[in-house]
Amino acid sequence: MKPAGLLQRLAYRSTSTAAAPRNGSVKLNKESPDLFLNPHAWKGLPADQIFQLHQIRKTYLGDAYNPTNEERTAILSTISSLANKGPALSYSFEIENFKERVMNNTPMKDRGKPQKLSNQPVLNTGEAPHHERRIENLTRIAAFEAPLLAKYRQEYKPQNKNKTPLRLIFNSDFTEQTSNKHNRKVTLLVKLKHLSLNEKQQHKFKILAGPRFHHGDGTFQLKCERYPEAAQNSTWLVDTFNKLLKEAKDISQETFEDIPLDKRHMKTLTRKPHPVFPAEWKRPADAPVRRHEIVNRLVDLTTERKDQEELNRISP
Repeated sequence: MKPAGLLQRLAYRSTSTAAAPRNGSVKLNKESPDLFLNPHAWKGLPADQIFQLHQIRKTYLGDAYNPTNEERTAILSTISSLANKGPALSYSFEIENFKERVMNNTPMKDRGKPQKLSNQPVLNTGEAPHHERRIENLTRIAAFEAPLLAKYRQEYKPQNKNKTPLRLIFNSDFTEQTSNKHNRKVTLLVKLKHLSLNEKQQHKFKILAGPRFHHGDGTFQLKCERYPEAAQNSTWLVDTFNKLLKEAKDISQETFEDIPLDKRHMKTLTRKPHPVFPAEWKRPADAPVRRHEIVNRLVDLTTERKDQEELNRISP
Protein backbone atom coordinates (compact mmCIF):
# COMPACT_ATOMS: atom_id res chain seq x y z
CA MET A 1 0.00 0.00 0.00
CA LYS A 2 1.34 3.45 -0.95
CA PRO A 3 1.93 6.10 1.77
CA ALA A 4 -1.19 7.96 2.74
CA GLY A 5 0.55 11.33 2.66
CA LEU A 6 1.25 11.22 -1.10
CA LEU A 7 -2.30 10.16 -1.94
CA GLN A 8 -3.78 12.84 0.30
CA ARG A 9 -1.66 15.46 -1.47
CA LEU A 10 -2.93 14.18 -4.84
CA ALA A 11 -6.53 14.32 -3.63
CA TYR A 12 -5.93 17.78 -2.15
CA ARG A 13 -4.52 18.98 -5.48
CA SER A 14 -7.53 17.60 -7.38
CA THR A 15 -9.95 19.34 -5.04
CA SER A 16 -8.10 22.65 -4.99
CA THR A 17 -7.94 22.92 -8.81
CA ALA A 18 -11.53 21.75 -9.46
CA ALA A 19 -14.19 23.89 -11.03
CA ALA A 20 -17.11 25.40 -9.18
CA PRO A 21 -19.64 22.89 -7.81
CA ARG A 22 -22.88 22.23 -9.63
CA ASN A 23 -26.18 23.24 -8.01
CA GLY A 24 -24.26 24.17 -4.87
CA SER A 25 -24.32 20.58 -3.60
CA VAL A 26 -20.66 20.44 -2.52
CA LYS A 27 -18.37 23.20 -1.33
CA LEU A 28 -14.71 22.59 -2.13
CA ASN A 29 -11.86 24.30 -0.35
CA LYS A 30 -8.38 23.53 0.90
CA GLU A 31 -9.75 22.29 4.20
CA SER A 32 -11.03 19.01 2.66
CA PRO A 33 -7.90 17.02 1.66
CA ASP A 34 -9.63 13.69 2.39
CA LEU A 35 -12.37 14.11 -0.20
CA PHE A 36 -11.43 10.80 -1.86
CA LEU A 37 -12.50 9.01 1.36
CA ASN A 38 -15.99 10.57 1.28
CA PRO A 39 -17.80 9.41 -1.88
CA HIS A 40 -21.07 10.93 -0.65
CA ALA A 41 -19.53 14.38 -1.30
CA TRP A 42 -18.66 13.62 -4.97
CA LYS A 43 -22.10 14.24 -6.39
CA GLY A 44 -22.13 17.34 -8.58
CA LEU A 45 -18.37 17.38 -9.26
CA PRO A 46 -17.02 17.27 -12.82
CA ALA A 47 -16.57 13.84 -14.39
CA ASP A 48 -12.77 14.18 -14.60
CA GLN A 49 -12.48 14.91 -10.88
CA ILE A 50 -14.85 12.08 -9.88
CA PHE A 51 -12.84 9.64 -11.95
CA GLN A 52 -9.57 10.88 -10.41
CA LEU A 53 -10.96 10.62 -6.87
CA HIS A 54 -12.20 7.12 -7.63
CA GLN A 55 -8.73 6.02 -8.81
CA ILE A 56 -7.04 7.58 -5.77
CA ARG A 57 -9.48 5.85 -3.42
CA LYS A 58 -8.86 2.45 -5.06
CA THR A 59 -5.08 2.89 -4.82
CA TYR A 60 -5.21 4.18 -1.23
CA LEU A 61 -7.38 1.36 0.16
CA GLY A 62 -5.73 -1.43 -1.85
CA ASP A 63 -7.08 -4.87 -0.88
CA ALA A 64 -9.50 -3.29 1.56
CA TYR A 65 -11.27 -1.39 -1.22
CA ASN A 66 -15.02 -2.08 -1.34
CA PRO A 67 -17.35 0.05 -3.52
CA THR A 68 -20.28 1.80 -1.88
CA ASN A 69 -23.65 2.96 -3.13
CA GLU A 70 -22.63 6.61 -2.86
CA GLU A 71 -19.55 5.99 -5.04
CA ARG A 72 -21.59 4.10 -7.61
CA THR A 73 -24.23 6.83 -7.74
CA ALA A 74 -21.58 9.52 -8.22
CA ILE A 75 -19.88 7.64 -11.06
CA LEU A 76 -23.14 6.80 -12.84
CA SER A 77 -24.21 10.44 -12.62
CA THR A 78 -21.42 11.35 -15.08
CA ILE A 79 -22.90 9.32 -17.96
CA SER A 80 -24.94 12.22 -19.34
CA SER A 81 -22.00 14.59 -19.34
CA LEU A 82 -19.74 12.05 -21.02
CA ALA A 83 -22.29 11.31 -23.75
CA ASN A 84 -22.55 14.98 -24.74
CA LYS A 85 -18.80 15.46 -25.10
CA GLY A 86 -18.23 12.32 -27.18
CA PRO A 87 -16.69 8.93 -26.43
CA ALA A 88 -14.41 8.62 -23.43
CA LEU A 89 -13.23 5.04 -23.38
CA SER A 90 -11.49 5.15 -20.01
CA TYR A 91 -14.60 6.42 -18.23
CA SER A 92 -16.92 4.02 -20.05
CA PHE A 93 -14.69 1.06 -19.26
CA GLU A 94 -14.53 2.01 -15.61
CA ILE A 95 -18.30 2.50 -15.36
CA GLU A 96 -19.08 -0.78 -17.08
CA ASN A 97 -16.70 -2.81 -14.96
CA PHE A 98 -17.68 -1.08 -11.73
CA LYS A 99 -18.85 -3.85 -9.38
CA GLU A 100 -18.79 -4.82 -5.74
CA ARG A 101 -16.00 -7.24 -4.90
CA VAL A 102 -15.80 -9.85 -2.16
CA MET A 103 -12.71 -8.78 -0.22
CA ASN A 104 -10.86 -10.22 2.75
CA ASN A 105 -12.81 -7.97 5.13
CA THR A 106 -16.18 -9.45 4.12
CA PRO A 107 -18.27 -10.49 7.14
CA MET A 108 -18.49 -14.20 7.86
CA LYS A 109 -22.21 -14.34 7.01
CA ASP A 110 -21.55 -12.91 3.53
CA ARG A 111 -18.49 -15.01 2.63
CA GLY A 112 -18.92 -17.56 -0.13
CA LYS A 113 -21.73 -15.68 -1.85
CA PRO A 114 -21.39 -14.77 -5.56
CA GLN A 115 -20.23 -11.32 -6.56
CA LYS A 116 -22.87 -8.61 -6.71
CA LEU A 117 -22.64 -6.94 -10.08
CA SER A 118 -24.03 -3.52 -10.86
CA ASN A 119 -27.69 -3.69 -11.89
CA GLN A 120 -27.35 -0.81 -14.35
CA PRO A 121 -25.80 -1.97 -17.65
CA VAL A 122 -23.97 0.97 -19.19
CA LEU A 123 -22.30 -0.40 -22.33
CA ASN A 124 -22.53 -3.68 -24.22
CA THR A 125 -19.05 -4.61 -25.37
CA GLY A 126 -17.27 -7.80 -26.37
CA GLU A 127 -18.60 -10.68 -28.47
CA ALA A 128 -22.02 -11.01 -26.80
CA PRO A 129 -23.80 -8.07 -28.52
CA HIS A 130 -22.41 -9.03 -31.93
CA HIS A 131 -23.67 -12.59 -31.46
CA GLU A 132 -27.09 -11.30 -30.40
CA ARG A 133 -27.29 -9.03 -33.45
CA ARG A 134 -26.40 -11.94 -35.73
CA ILE A 135 -29.13 -14.12 -34.20
CA GLU A 136 -31.63 -11.29 -34.60
CA ASN A 137 -30.61 -10.84 -38.24
CA LEU A 138 -31.02 -14.58 -38.98
CA THR A 139 -34.41 -14.57 -37.25
CA ARG A 140 -35.48 -11.55 -39.27
CA ILE A 141 -34.42 -13.25 -42.51
CA ALA A 142 -36.27 -16.46 -41.59
CA ALA A 143 -39.44 -14.50 -40.79
CA PHE A 144 -39.58 -12.01 -43.67
CA GLU A 145 -37.25 -13.09 -46.49
CA ALA A 146 -37.27 -16.90 -46.42
CA PRO A 147 -41.01 -17.22 -47.30
CA LEU A 148 -40.35 -15.19 -50.47
CA LEU A 149 -38.19 -18.05 -51.82
CA ALA A 150 -41.29 -20.24 -52.27
CA LYS A 151 -41.83 -18.84 -55.78
CA TYR A 152 -38.51 -20.43 -56.87
CA ARG A 153 -39.59 -23.88 -55.73
CA GLN A 154 -38.97 -26.69 -58.25
CA GLU A 155 -39.83 -30.34 -58.30
CA TYR A 156 -36.92 -32.59 -57.41
CA LYS A 157 -35.90 -34.95 -60.17
CA PRO A 158 -33.13 -37.42 -59.29
CA GLN A 159 -30.27 -37.57 -61.74
CA ASN A 160 -29.75 -40.57 -63.92
CA LYS A 161 -26.94 -42.55 -62.32
CA ASN A 162 -26.20 -44.35 -65.61
CA LYS A 163 -25.29 -41.05 -67.27
CA THR A 164 -21.97 -40.77 -65.44
CA PRO A 165 -20.28 -43.30 -63.14
CA LEU A 166 -18.67 -40.56 -61.04
CA ARG A 167 -20.23 -39.56 -57.74
CA LEU A 168 -19.15 -36.38 -55.90
CA ILE A 169 -20.00 -35.86 -52.23
CA PHE A 170 -20.02 -32.33 -50.79
CA ASN A 171 -20.32 -31.21 -47.15
CA SER A 172 -22.02 -28.19 -45.55
CA ASP A 173 -21.95 -27.29 -41.86
CA PHE A 174 -23.64 -23.82 -42.10
CA THR A 175 -21.05 -21.93 -40.04
CA GLU A 176 -19.80 -18.37 -40.45
CA GLN A 177 -16.59 -19.55 -42.10
CA THR A 178 -17.61 -20.91 -45.51
CA SER A 179 -14.11 -22.07 -46.45
CA ASN A 180 -13.33 -24.33 -43.51
CA LYS A 181 -12.05 -27.88 -43.88
CA HIS A 182 -15.56 -29.38 -43.82
CA ASN A 183 -17.14 -27.18 -46.49
CA ARG A 184 -14.27 -27.35 -48.95
CA LYS A 185 -13.76 -31.11 -48.68
CA VAL A 186 -15.05 -33.15 -51.66
CA THR A 187 -15.07 -36.94 -52.08
CA LEU A 188 -15.10 -38.77 -55.43
CA LEU A 189 -16.53 -42.30 -55.63
CA VAL A 190 -16.71 -44.62 -58.63
CA LYS A 191 -17.24 -48.36 -59.05
CA LEU A 192 -14.81 -50.29 -61.18
CA LYS A 193 -17.58 -52.24 -62.98
CA HIS A 194 -18.98 -48.97 -64.39
CA LEU A 195 -15.73 -48.04 -66.18
CA SER A 196 -16.00 -50.67 -68.96
CA LEU A 197 -12.45 -51.99 -68.57
CA ASN A 198 -11.11 -55.40 -69.53
CA GLU A 199 -9.15 -57.61 -67.15
CA LYS A 200 -5.73 -56.15 -67.99
CA GLN A 201 -6.99 -52.61 -67.70
CA GLN A 202 -8.70 -53.38 -64.40
CA HIS A 203 -5.48 -54.87 -63.01
CA LYS A 204 -3.51 -51.79 -64.08
CA PHE A 205 -6.17 -49.51 -62.61
CA LYS A 206 -5.95 -51.30 -59.25
CA ILE A 207 -2.15 -51.05 -59.24
CA LEU A 208 -2.24 -47.31 -59.98
CA ALA A 209 -5.02 -46.63 -57.46
CA GLY A 210 -3.11 -48.31 -54.63
CA PRO A 211 -4.72 -47.96 -51.17
CA ARG A 212 -7.53 -45.77 -52.58
CA PHE A 213 -9.19 -48.81 -54.14
CA HIS A 214 -11.50 -50.95 -52.00
CA HIS A 215 -11.11 -54.59 -53.09
CA GLY A 216 -14.18 -55.65 -51.13
CA ASP A 217 -16.86 -53.69 -53.01
CA GLY A 218 -14.71 -52.67 -55.99
CA THR A 219 -14.93 -48.91 -55.31
CA PHE A 220 -12.34 -46.21 -55.96
CA GLN A 221 -12.37 -43.27 -53.54
CA LEU A 222 -10.41 -40.03 -53.70
CA LYS A 223 -10.69 -36.96 -51.43
CA CYS A 224 -9.43 -33.40 -51.81
CA GLU A 225 -9.43 -30.29 -49.58
CA ARG A 226 -6.30 -28.48 -50.75
CA TYR A 227 -8.14 -25.55 -52.38
CA PRO A 228 -10.28 -22.96 -50.53
CA GLU A 229 -13.47 -23.65 -52.54
CA ALA A 230 -15.35 -26.92 -53.01
CA ALA A 231 -15.77 -26.29 -56.76
CA GLN A 232 -11.99 -26.10 -57.17
CA ASN A 233 -11.51 -29.36 -55.28
CA SER A 234 -14.17 -31.12 -57.37
CA THR A 235 -12.50 -29.95 -60.58
CA TRP A 236 -9.14 -31.25 -59.38
CA LEU A 237 -10.69 -34.61 -58.48
CA VAL A 238 -12.32 -35.06 -61.89
CA ASP A 239 -9.14 -34.06 -63.75
CA THR A 240 -7.00 -36.39 -61.64
CA PHE A 241 -9.40 -39.30 -62.14
CA ASN A 242 -9.47 -38.73 -65.90
CA LYS A 243 -5.66 -38.87 -66.00
CA LEU A 244 -5.72 -42.09 -63.95
CA LEU A 245 -8.36 -43.67 -66.18
CA LYS A 246 -6.53 -42.64 -69.34
CA GLU A 247 -3.31 -44.21 -68.04
CA ALA A 248 -5.12 -47.41 -67.01
CA LYS A 249 -6.67 -47.87 -70.47
CA ASP A 250 -3.29 -47.51 -72.17
CA ILE A 251 -1.83 -51.05 -72.10
CA SER A 252 0.27 -50.70 -75.23
CA GLN A 253 3.51 -50.15 -73.33
CA GLU A 254 3.00 -51.34 -69.72
CA THR A 255 0.33 -53.59 -68.20
CA PHE A 256 1.85 -54.32 -64.74
CA GLU A 257 0.85 -57.99 -65.08
CA ASP A 258 3.95 -59.13 -63.18
CA ILE A 259 3.11 -56.93 -60.15
CA PRO A 260 0.77 -58.56 -57.61
CA LEU A 261 -2.00 -56.58 -55.92
CA ASP A 262 -1.20 -55.07 -52.53
CA LYS A 263 -4.20 -55.58 -50.23
CA ARG A 264 -2.59 -54.74 -46.89
CA HIS A 265 -4.70 -51.61 -46.54
CA MET A 266 -7.85 -53.74 -46.50
CA LYS A 267 -7.12 -54.74 -42.90
CA THR A 268 -8.19 -51.28 -41.75
CA LEU A 269 -11.08 -50.97 -44.23
CA THR A 270 -12.79 -54.29 -43.47
CA ARG A 271 -14.18 -55.33 -40.13
CA LYS A 272 -13.11 -58.54 -38.49
CA PRO A 273 -15.96 -61.07 -38.71
CA HIS A 274 -17.42 -62.25 -35.43
CA PRO A 275 -17.07 -65.98 -34.77
CA VAL A 276 -20.28 -68.00 -34.98
CA PHE A 277 -20.74 -70.87 -32.55
CA PRO A 278 -21.70 -74.06 -34.46
CA ALA A 279 -25.17 -75.33 -33.68
CA GLU A 280 -24.01 -78.96 -33.49
CA TRP A 281 -21.70 -78.08 -30.61
CA LYS A 282 -24.58 -77.00 -28.40
CA ARG A 283 -25.28 -79.67 -25.73
CA PRO A 284 -27.80 -78.34 -23.22
CA ALA A 285 -27.78 -81.66 -21.38
CA ASP A 286 -24.15 -81.11 -20.33
CA ALA A 287 -24.76 -77.57 -19.11
CA PRO A 288 -23.97 -76.97 -15.42
CA VAL A 289 -26.86 -76.98 -12.95
CA ARG A 290 -28.02 -73.54 -11.92
CA ARG A 291 -27.63 -72.40 -8.38
CA HIS A 292 -30.80 -72.35 -6.27
CA GLU A 293 -32.52 -74.61 -8.79
CA ILE A 294 -34.01 -76.67 -5.97
CA VAL A 295 -35.57 -73.62 -4.35
CA ASN A 296 -37.10 -72.51 -7.65
CA ARG A 297 -38.50 -76.00 -8.22
CA LEU A 298 -40.11 -76.01 -4.78
CA VAL A 299 -41.66 -72.63 -5.46
CA ASP A 300 -43.09 -73.90 -8.75
CA LEU A 301 -44.52 -77.03 -7.12
CA THR A 302 -46.12 -74.97 -4.37
CA THR A 303 -47.66 -72.63 -6.92
CA GLU A 304 -49.06 -75.51 -8.92
CA ARG A 305 -50.53 -77.10 -5.79
CA LYS A 306 -52.18 -73.85 -4.70
CA ASP A 307 -53.63 -73.34 -8.17
CA GLN A 308 -55.02 -76.87 -8.25
CA GLU A 309 -56.63 -76.47 -4.82
CA GLU A 310 -58.27 -73.23 -5.91
CA LEU A 311 -59.61 -74.86 -9.06
CA ASN A 312 -61.01 -77.80 -7.07
CA ARG A 313 -62.72 -75.40 -4.69
CA ILE A 314 -64.51 -73.40 -7.35
CA SER A 315 -65.28 -76.33 -9.62
CA PRO A 316 -68.86 -77.72 -9.43
